[in-house]
Amino acid sequence: MTDFLAYVWSLSDDRYVEFVRRLKGAMAAMGETQLLDMASGSAGPVPKLLEMLETQEKYTATALLTDLYPEVSAFEKVKAAHPGRVDYVTTPVDATAVPASFKGFRIMCNSFHHLPPDMARKVLADAVAQRRGIAIMELVERRGPAIAMTAAALLNVPLATPFIRPVRMDRLALTYLMPLIPIAAAFDGVVSCLRTYSIEEMRELTHGLSDDYTWDIDRLTNEGNPFGLMMLIGRPTNPSQA
Repeated sequence: MTDFLAYVWSLSDDRYVEFVRRLKGAMAAMGETQLLDMASGSAGPVPKLLEMLETQEKYTATALLTDLYPEVSAFEKVKAAHPGRVDYVTTPVDATAVPASFKGFRIMCNSFHHLPPDMARKVLADAVAQRRGIAIMELVERRGPAIAMTAAALLNVPLATPFIRPVRMDRLALTYLMPLIPIAAAFDGVVSCLRTYSIEEMRELTHGLSDDYTWDIDRLTNEGNPFGLMMLIGRPTNPSQA
C-alpha cells in the first residue's frame, strides 16, 4: 500500500510547487540543507521534494529518513536510488522527542494526521524547544471531493499496480486475487481525510508554543485537482539565535 502511495505522490509536480518554494525560503533563512524526515514510512514524497528543491529553487539539499518503526528495506531502496542525497536511521526515532543529535529541518509528509492533538502538539513543541524548523505537509484534507477520490483507490490501485516497480508477485496477488491492498488503501485514505487537521486546528496546535516563531499555515490548491495541500511551516523568527 505504501508503494502505491509513493507511486501516486511521484506522478505530479504541480501540487508541490508552492510548498517547495515556501519550504526553501524557511530552510534558507535557517541555513539548513538537510531535511530530517520523521514518520517516513516508505519515504513518500521526500525524493520528489529534494528534486524540486534543486530544479525549481536551485537549492541542493539532502534528507535523513527516520521512523518510530523503521522500514529499513524501503529506506535502503530509496537510498540506493538517490546516492549521496538520502540516508536513513535504523533505530526508532520518536517525532515527539527527537534526540538533539539529529540535526536538520524537520518534515512530516502525510503522517501528521495519524497523531491525536496532544501528540501533534508535542511534535511541534519539541521542534520549538530545540529551535528547529519544522514543515508539515498533508496531501489529503477533510473535504467531500478529497474523501471521494481516496475512496476511489478501490479502482485506482488495480489500475496503477502494473506500473509500480519492481514488480512483486505478492503485490499482484493481494491486488487482483485477494484485493486486500485496494480495500486497505481506500479505507486508510478515507480515514486519513477525516483525521486531517484544518487550518484553524493547526493554528490552535501552535498557539502559545513560542513568541519567537514564525508559522506559515495554509491550504494550497491547484486548478482541476480536488485535493488541497494542507501545510504548516514553522521556524525561529531570529534564526541566528537557534
